[in-house]
Amino acid sequence: MKVHTGAVQRPAKTSGRRIQTKRLRTPAVSALEDKENDMPDALNKKRLRTLLRTFGEYPEKYRMFIWRSLLQLPENHAAFSSLTDKGVHSAYLCLHERYPIKSHRLQRGLQRVLSALAHWSSIFGEAEYLPLVAFPFVKLFQNNPLICFEVVATVIVNWCQHWFEYFPNPPLNILSMAENVLAHHDKELLQHFVDCGVTSQLYAWPLLETLFTEVLTREEWLKLFDNIFTNHPSFLLMAVVAYVTCCRAPLLLCTHRQDFEALQDLRAEAVRQQAEDEAWYTQQELLQEAEEQRRRILQQEENKLAEQRARLGAMKRELKVKELTLLDAARRRFLKHQQNQQKIELNRLDDEIQRKVTLRAQETAAAMQDMEVRQMELDAQRRLFEQVSACHSQSFSQQSVV
Repeated sequence: MKVHTGAVQRPAKTSGRRIQTKRLRTPAVSALEDKENDMPDALNKKRLRTLLRTFGEYPEKYRMFIWRSLLQLPENHAAFSSLTDKGVHSAYLCLHERYPIKSHRLQRGLQRVLSALAHWSSIFGEAEYLPLVAFPFVKLFQNNPLICFEVVATVIVNWCQHWFEYFPNPPLNILSMAENVLAHHDKELLQHFVDCGVTSQLYAWPLLETLFTEVLTREEWLKLFDNIFTNHPSFLLMAVVAYVTCCRAPLLLCTHRQDFEALQDLRAEAVRQQAEDEAWYTQQELLQEAEEQRRRILQQEENKLAEQRARLGAMKRELKVKELTLLDAARRRFLKHQQNQQKIELNRLDDEIQRKVTLRAQETAAAMQDMEVRQMELDAQRRLFEQVSACHSQSFSQQSVV
């Protein structure tokens, strides 16, 4: 994506009426070039400049770290919290109406940073171009509000500190410097601007107040600020003049002031179209990568499914074996139980037989005893009968003798 694509819409131009000048008291912060000796040895400006001249840009992976080191950010959480705790500044309550952004997250981030700046210094609540200056950094550091605020504040203090000397009008002093530099390097182009009634407010100020976000792609913008943060703050002004001179061929073809404004819109539209095209191709690559990733995930899931099915099959077989083992054990226990029951029944029958045998023996013995008793009774009765018979015989004999 590009820094400017679908980004902040610039407000309508204010009238050229000059208003009473307000000056900004810049905080007591030393210029960036005075801090070179405070940087780590591995990140001193000399080595970084050599790296930048060699490759034209800093490595993407380390760019944010290099920027933070170059800018010597204090990372003062307490100071930033004291500003954000004051809430949304009244100047930016309706920011979404003047500078609509599709992303609500970016909108809130921009509002938070601008409010903190306005609480830090009241003039930052009146500068209409400040959202244009802050937006690319808000988009770049949207995951770190503190760093975003300190980067924007550092850029304002070191690279935009003279922009407010003619506030609320454009910085005529800076634009005059740009015009002088252009006169030194390309008198023909400057004379063409003069002949067409075009001032630096038209060809230089739009580049400055948007920090080139409307004319450069994201990659170009990052490369530009690699150089801006590494060099003297005047590099930004030189970059404006360099950009204008690079566009001299189409500019020399313009003969009226309106042509320059048509030209500026067309160039911005071309950059937007290029950004949209690159975004489309990027989106297509992302979609293709996402599709391939989904296919890889699908293949992985299919492999996992096959492995799971194999594991489930093995588990089912194992469960079946366990089930058969349990059934066999249950069958064995049942058979053993039946055998035990049969043994118990046999033992019971043996006991019953033994009891019957014992009972029969007891009954036989009792019967024998009864028979013996009866025999004794019979013998007694027999002897008694014999005695009685003998007595009767004697008595009969005696009676016969008589």
